[in-house]
Amino acid sequence: MKVSYCSKTDLGLKHPINSDALGDKKTKNGHVFVVADGSPVDANGSFAARLAVQSILDFFEREIFDNVFIGINHAFQFANEQVYRASILEEGLKGIFVSVAVVLVREEGVYYAHIGNSRVYLKSEGNLKRLTTDHGYLDVQLYPSNDVDYSKPVVKLPKALGNTPSISPSVCQAKLDVAAGDVLILCTHGITKVVDDQSIDNKVEYANINSNILELVDAAKGKSAPENVTLQLIAITEGNVQKRMIPASSVQQNRVLDSTTIPESPVTQEQINLFNKISLDRKKTIKFGSVILAVFLLIWFVFRQPHDDTDKVLDDAGEIITKDTTNQHQDLEELMEYEKPKKAEKEEEEEDDETEVIEEETTDVEPADETDVEESVTPKEEPTTSKVSEKKEDKKKEDKDSKKEDKKKEDKKAKSGKSKSHTVKSGNTINGLAAEYGVKPEAIRKANNLTDDKIEIGQQLTIPQ
Repeated sequence: MKVSYCSKTDLGLKHPINSDALGDKKTKNGHVFVVADGSPVDANGSFAARLAVQSILDFFEREIFDNVFIGINHAFQFANEQVYRASILEEGLKGIFVSVAVVLVREEGVYYAHIGNSRVYLKSEGNLKRLTTDHGYLDVQLYPSNDVDYSKPVVKLPKALGNTPSISPSVCQAKLDVAAGDVLILCTHGITKVVDDQSIDNKVEYANINSNILELVDAAKGKSAPENVTLQLIAITEGNVQKRMIPASSVQQNRVLDSTTIPESPVTQEQINLFNKISLDRKKTIKFGSVILAVFLLIWFVFRQPHDDTDKVLDDAGEIITKDTTNQHQDLEELMEYEKPKKAEKEEEEEDDETEVIEEETTDVEPADETDVEESVTPKEEPTTSKVSEKKEDKKKEDKDSKKEDKKKEDKKAKSGKSKSHTVKSGNTINGLAAEYGVKPEAIRKANNLTDDKIEIGQQLTIPQ
């Protein structure tokens, strides 16, 4: 699709500052055309309008839209965010708002959208059609007499850029099919306030858009237009449908841009600095949000509750056994059974040490004098003394063995006193009984002299505790 276009903005007859803005740009998503009408008509309104136009053009250049309709809506949302933030950060910008109209020309067709009372028209086959509906209404007649006081606000806009943090722009429901010879018209309220649709239709022709745009501006000024006027005329030289054949050479190719000199605003540099500040604040906000999210994730990772599997253990066969949590002394009993063998070993070692001490004492007895031994002991009595010592040693061994046997009996009695008897029923297994009574399977096998896990129904099993 190919187009030829021209643009113009004018101060009007009353205001020294133009609060309108316009722009166009060939972007990744197509050729974008924008007109904006800032309010109030002063330096702040001018800054707001230019900020809106630049934001929309930049957004279309960022990335290719997967969905054109959603992309256009997001472009309006982005521009609104910039204008609204500016009105909050800068004291003098409070109360500003902007009306915007956008046309996007692509290979497959034309898309359009608007917010406020800036309009989009299409002239096709000699007929003018308004594509947008104003988001506001007039308090006076469309063509007031010359004695009307234009200083009073006559237009109420419930929807515009900068009014609220979020907006709902009107976006076309489907692409617009155009043919060679069609003309698209974008204009601000300064034109439509004093020039009716019929006059616009009469003054716009496909082959003379450059002269037509000047005629429309002069018509608005001839009506004593108090407001700024801004227009963009887009002639379709090659459309996406072929209604009729019109040579492209019949359309004037030169472009008129802002022929009227507009005085510079005295706060232009300050407003430029504010625009840069808004972009910087946006980056800071994104970074701050990223840091907050990272801290939140770190806290969640540190303090999250791990999954608790402490109530499940594995037996020797690798099967999961659930502990009896109702028995609060289960772990204590298991610990006591584990400590018993250690105590028995310590007692045996102590007994061995006592016997060694006794032997040392016997060896340390001082021998009697040789004369006394010769007189009191005869040769026949020597073997009797060795027998006595042997008997003493045998008696010590017997006492030691008897102590060990008594201790083993006591241990067996203690164990037998803590054991239970269980009659094997259908479905009982060693592992199942171990889980039921809270003991280890090997303890049941050991108490019943079992070499494997085979048991029979009716069999009496001793369950150690």
